[in-house]
Amino acid sequence: MTESPGKVFNGYLEGITLADIVQLACLERYERKLEVRGDNFHGVIYFARGEVVHAETGTISGQKAFIEIMCCPGGTFTFTPGQTNEKTIHESWNFLLMEAMRFIDEQSDTLSLSSQIKPLNVLVVDDSKIFTKALVKLFDEELGARIAGKASNVEEALQFLERENPDLVTLDVNLSVESGTMPLKHIMIRTPVPVVLMSSFNERNFPTMMEYLCLGAVDLVEKPNDAETWNIVSKRLRRLTEKIKEIRLKNIKRTRPPAMADYKMPLGGPAKKLFIVLGGVGSLIELQKMLGCINSNESSASLVFLDLYPGVTPQLVKYFEKMTVLNPMPLRSGFPMLASQCGITYWHGSWEITAEGGFAVPTMKMESGLLDASKLLSSAAEVFGSNLAVVILSGTDLHINDGLQKVAQKGGKIFLQDPDSCLAPEPIIQFESLNLHTSYFESDRVMEILGDFLS
Repeated sequence: MTESPGKVFNGYLEGITLADIVQLACLERYERKLEVRGDNFHGVIYFARGEVVHAETGTISGQKAFIEIMCCPGGTFTFTPGQTNEKTIHESWNFLLMEAMRFIDEQSDTLSLSSQIKPLNVLVVDDSKIFTKALVKLFDEELGARIAGKASNVEEALQFLERENPDLVTLDVNLSVESGTMPLKHIMIRTPVPVVLMSSFNERNFPTMMEYLCLGAVDLVEKPNDAETWNIVSKRLRRLTEKIKEIRLKNIKRTRPPAMADYKMPLGGPAKKLFIVLGGVGSLIELQKMLGCINSNESSASLVFLDLYPGVTPQLVKYFEKMTVLNPMPLRSGFPMLASQCGITYWHGSWEITAEGGFAVPTMKMESGLLDASKLLSSAAEVFGSNLAVVILSGTDLHINDGLQKVAQKGGKIFLQDPDSCLAPEPIIQFESLNLHTSYFESDRVMEILGDFLS
């Protein structure tokens, strides 16, 4: 592998899988060639710009060849710099790996990609034995994760983290360390790791949870108190366990909490412009930085769709009410959009933007299922045209290519968070390849790209 120009190493890696090599090749974004050899088998996969671009084995090429290569039961590989003019694969690498795993499972092959992927190692930090036992059972029996350890206080957690490297930590924000300072600060300084906050959503805890996001936590989940909320928590933690290994630890950075807004924009008339924010796992901190630095919004409304725990929206709106000059509200179907208004919700349902009596109105056509973001963007482009801006944050792994094409066709603007600042940059890199974006941005400097649009 090439470490840097002029430095080339030959070496040996034990226990590596083809899935590991594919992920490595896509994350480093160089032009690479992966050759795989087995008994009477030879296949080649090419990578460029963070994606799989071509695969071939025998007379087969494209996605089918990629899957056959990934199904190779064993052998040797070489991973070297390499280029090709062929472009036979257009799907994202995440999708290709998922398809390969599904194919292998369906064929009942003796070697499956799913068995190659190690279960998630989780450290649970909570002083309630009853809750810890229930959470451990959930991870173990329903989510297929391995409980690496349990800690009832922060000191125990820090001692554990000095010995082990879990993939995920769940942390009760009400715990404190002996010095009286916040526990997450100690964890992130000494042993950075993806941390999910778990606590009751109330006026006392929620500001602390938002402050912890600024210290490096990646998500927050409500502590369940009945069977219904346990079911919601289970779905959210499943989503996080699927995505947590995509988070780049080096991009987890501490930031200052936003200051209190010193004034509030009055609600205006019908919105003449619209900007839509889409964000995936780990993007809540980015939204917090964005809204905190917006200082004017005279003619546009905003819609925010984040990959969040469903029950967080009401508390989130109350928190942002104090931190932004905008007027945040839980997004509701059928409410006309006004200038300086900011509707916030989580990824769910089928939303469309319609024009009714001089107002633009977000309407939910179907409540269940994952957000149909492509339909949302396409309908918004029809109503607002060049007066539409789409802001895409870290981890937005939604199928929105068609919607982005529509936005571009109508003259709208598309802004991508700088991949180097993303906790989960792979989707952003995929959207980059469409060449539809106006520019990149960093969340705490969003006024540099939206200043003219918001005025």
